[in-house]
Amino acid sequence: MPVLLWAHPSWGIVVDDEGNIYFTDITHNERGSVWKLTSEGELILLLGDFHAHNVSLDGNGNLITAHGEGTHTMVRLSKTGEMDTLYHTLDHKTFFGGNCAYSNSEGIVFGIEKRFWKIDKDGNRQSVSDHVFEWNQSIYVDDDGNYYGPDIGKGNSSIVKIEASGNAKTIATNLISKQPFDPHSDVLLGITKDDKGTIYVAETAGQRILKIGEDTLVETFYVSEADWFPTGIDFHNGNAFILEFKTKNGRAGPRITKVGASGEVIRIFDYGSYEKNRSKPVGTRHEKNRNGFWLYVVFGSFIFLLLFIWVRVARFKKLRSLHDGNY
Repeated sequence: MPVLLWAHPSWGIVVDDEGNIYFTDITHNERGSVWKLTSEGELILLLGDFHAHNVSLDGNGNLITAHGEGTHTMVRLSKTGEMDTLYHTLDHKTFFGGNCAYSNSEGIVFGIEKRFWKIDKDGNRQSVSDHVFEWNQSIYVDDDGNYYGPDIGKGNSSIVKIEASGNAKTIATNLISKQPFDPHSDVLLGITKDDKGTIYVAETAGQRILKIGEDTLVETFYVSEADWFPTGIDFHNGNAFILEFKTKNGRAGPRITKVGASGEVIRIFDYGSYEKNRSKPVGTRHEKNRNGFWLYVVFGSFIFLLLFIWVRVARFKKLRSLHDGNY
């Protein structure tokens, strides 16, 4: 399994009110891509050579994402295509684009140095809690200002909730199914809530999405088949949209799987299929020669038809001239 990808894979996926899906992908277009899959199924590249792990929406439905490699820049893309910079720095401790999100209640939030931070009104980082993580890769903030983050270094892998007050508590433990696990590849990634407020998290070792219910009851919500891994999840109108990649036995993806409210599973996008449909097959030399032969046949027939018409017109004119001479 390539350490480069799984040391920090992308997990960002979010669905807007119109059913458009935005997602991140660090495996294509130089350092990465931010994509939009419209509700009609059209794929649009919004940002290329852009190393983003996560995506968020602001209160007006505008996309917010961040570049997190070398430079750390959070940008906002409006629905009409305009882009503006929300924050930019070369110091990842000031703002880390590799593990961040945007919250309508908290603004710019991120994780670095084993703690969660937000950018205050003066543009400086401010700690949201005294809680210290051992190993955290992703961050999620709900509409009430509660922070959620995985910690694979404590409780044999756990989910920590930091309330708006700063109080921290562990809401689930023993989440990674493989023991012992590789902290670079067997991780907890994308976190979100459904319409009822239930927490979901992607667990790569078990190739599954976990559902954390009441009394910290943990259930398996979805399992990727074969060599695929889920990395992120979002909900829209009761449906779950899951971002997946493949890294074993060849690399593939991203792809998006929809799990309906009644449990039906539908593959709504696969990058490999998109590439095949976009590329036109190149014919063999024999096929090219055959196509060229028929092109000459058609062209020759057209010239012959023109000559035939010209001869007939010339003959008609000659007969008309002779006819007119008899009067």
